[in-house]
Amino acid sequence: IMELFQLVHVLNRVGIKTSDMKLIMPYCAYSRQDRVCNPGEALSMQVFAKMINSLGFGSIETYDNHSDVATAVLDNCTNVPVEYLLNPLMRKSKYDYFISPDAGANKKVLKCSQKFHVPMLRADKVRDTKTGEIKETKIYADKRQLKDNKIVLIIDDICAGGRTFKELTKAIKAISPECEVHLFVTHGFFNNSVEVVDSLIESGISKIFTTTSVYNLDHKDIACIK
Repeated sequence: IMELFQLVHVLNRVGIKTSDMKLIMPYCAYSRQDRVCNPGEALSMQVFAKMINSLGFGSIETYDNHSDVATAVLDNCTNVPVEYLLNPLMRKSKYDYFISPDAGANKKVLKCSQKFHVPMLRADKVRDTKTGEIKETKIYADKRQLKDNKIVLIIDDICAGGRTFKELTKAIKAISPECEVHLFVTHGFFNNSVEVVDSLIESGISKIFTTTSVYNLDHKDIACIK
C-alpha cells in the first residue's frame, strides 16, 4: 500500500493527475472485514477504502469482491463478477452442480448457475466469530442428487486455510463417496503454504482452480485461470 502511495506521488510530481489514472486492484485488501462482528473490532474495509479514496483515482477495477460493501465504499469502483472470471474454465469443463459453501456466497453462485445453466446446491456453516472455528457444516443435498459419479464445483471468492472447503467436501462425500469435487476460488491465498493445498487434495478435492490475483505458490494440483 505504501508503494502505491509513493508511486502516485511520483506520477503527480511529473504532472499526471490521479483523476486520470485507473487502479486495477484484483484483490481488495481487508474486504473480509466488511462488518463489525464483535464489540471492539474495527470496520477494516471502511478504513482501507478511506485510504484508497484519498488518492482520488478516476476509476478502480476489482475482481469478485468479498461482498457488495467493498464495491460500495470504494469511489468509482467497477467489480468484475465471478461469473465472468469462470468463462475460461466453463469453456472446457462441464459440471452437474455448482455448490455455494455458505450464505454469503449464495447470490454469487446463483448468478453463475443462471449464466452457465448449471443447477446450484446450497451449504451452510456455523462459525465462531471470535475464534474463526467452524462448528458445523451442512449441505442441502441427498444421495439421489449426487449419485452416479456426479461432478460438482464449489465456488467462492477466497481460500486462506481451506477449512471451509475441507469440511464441505467431507459433508459431500458423506452423502456420496463417488462424487467428484472441484474447487474454484478467485483469490487463492492458501496461506502461502503447500501444506494447505495438499490438505485440500487429501480431503477429497480432485481439482483446484484460481486466478492469478494473489496466487504465488508453485503447486502441481492448482490450475491458474488468466
